[in-house]
Amino acid sequence: MGRVHSHAIAVAGGEVAGIAGSSPERAREAADSLRAAEVFDDTDELIAAADVVHICTPNHLHAPLALAAIAAGKHVVCEKPLATDAATAQAMTEAAREAGVVASVPFVYRFHPMVREARARVAAGEVGRLTLAHGSYLQDWLLRPEDDNWRVDADKGGALRAFGDIGSHWCDLLEFVTGDRITAVSAQLAKANATRGGREVATEDIVTLQFVTDGGMVGSTVVSQVSAGRKNRLFLEVSGSRATVAFDQEQPETLWL
Repeated sequence: MGRVHSHAIAVAGGEVAGIAGSSPERAREAADSLRAAEVFDDTDELIAAADVVHICTPNHLHAPLALAAIAAGKHVVCEKPLATDAATAQAMTEAAREAGVVASVPFVYRFHPMVREARARVAAGEVGRLTLAHGSYLQDWLLRPEDDNWRVDADKGGALRAFGDIGSHWCDLLEFVTGDRITAVSAQLAKANATRGGREVATEDIVTLQFVTDGGMVGSTVVSQVSAGRKNRLFLEVSGSRATVAFDQEQPETLWL
């Protein structure tokens, strides 16, 4: 994700003032590919040198780094999930508010042109009174027992893996398109692979979720990182009293009406 962020900074006309990594050696190896002007051995030095701090570390490191940046009066762009528990995420949010800095989570799927089109049509009343939303977010990169990653470990990625990693994107997209907030949920979690890399797995591969929104809309979604053939298939369909709109990220230039 560091490479993705560095590219976005360059496209926006910014400069990567510097980077810090899991070790000084790893950071130096990555410096050229991340367009970094400098490599810092210490994160406090990096924070002092930056206007905006981008946090692209494993999840369990988000909170301490973000809070240090906020305490230094720096703006923060932090990958999701903000933290591995709700109380810490709330504390981060309150710290940013009190410090008066901009603190952002890069839910970038909001910026697909057809997602903006769907949002505009809902806001204009073309879909009518919203009644139903459903969809899915499906991937296959953890399909096999030998497929492994730090996100699988609850101590690094958090207690919720598939939902925290990609289900959060689906819920954000629903709320962004509709302007309606999820207020109640009922969910099932399942593991397709009980072990990975020879060790027990505590985090889920699959989630099925039912929900209700503040506006009275009902719906469901399926989240999976073990659906063969699906690379990054985020699908959202919203129905109202006048029309239905649907967006499929694997066909991002089309909005179904």
